[in-house]
Amino acid sequence: MSADASRDHAARALAEEALAALLRAAGPRSTELVLIGGLVPEYLVETTDPHQGTNDVDLLLDLGLEYDRDEHDYGWLERALVAAGFVPASPNVGWRWVAEVRGHPVLVEFLADVADNLDREIALPGASVLGAKNLRGPGPALRDAHDAVVHGHPVRMTDIGGYLSAKGAAAYWRGAEKDLYDFAWVLVNTARMDADRAVNAVTAVLDAGVDRDRFGAVVGACASFETAASIGAVAFASASIAAGDQRDHDALALDAVLAVRMFRAGLLRAAEERDG
Repeated sequence: MSADASRDHAARALAEEALAALLRAAGPRSTELVLIGGLVPEYLVETTDPHQGTNDVDLLLDLGLEYDRDEHDYGWLERALVAAGFVPASPNVGWRWVAEVRGHPVLVEFLADVADNLDREIALPGASVLGAKNLRGPGPALRDAHDAVVHGHPVRMTDIGGYLSAKGAAAYWRGAEKDLYDFAWVLVNTARMDADRAVNAVTAVLDAGVDRDRFGAVVGACASFETAASIGAVAFASASIAAGDQRDHDALALDAVLAVRMFRAGLLRAAEERDG
């Protein structure tokens, strides 16, 4: 869908249909794709709280190091996209493809997280048009993924540690309100069931000593939830109400503040214990 399309459950359903078509066309190789982004949160936690949904599909590719990247062949993925009815979203961009689902356009975006060509599109070997946008941050999702099924088709999906690590880094480096919302939504709903789950999952994926930039980015994202008037807390409350949550705006904002505060404290405590 277009960047300004609404994020809601109708849009989410269309995005899942588009993803299912691609997975079906990819066949056994569908498990080489890792699903991240706004489709994931509702798979990670059990809750009655509505999630705003998403209007696109984000897929992370494990490209490997620059010197061995040419050993891979992504022609299969480009062929699957064409077979599923996707076309490049624009003539000069190979990492964004679009398909029409029930009369509505749905975007699928291919992402990577490698050391070279930061914030640039990387050409994929074996493909004539298909590329991947190289971003700083989503890489930990590759380390914490599990087998999942979307509309009967297998795919790899990031788990809670990889999701929060990737989403927290994106929220910090990109500063988009939708990232802050998704980050907080998972933390709020996880904290209700198990206050330690998110901290344990993230520290299992990110080593504060080795992954200093990403660990620092996740901690930094928490600063957007210092008070109920902070940008992250306001974004969470506003998006939750738009998704159908009936609670008061201030109560929702405070939920985000408390959940993120506990998460941040747990991360810092774990880092101190590691260093101590």
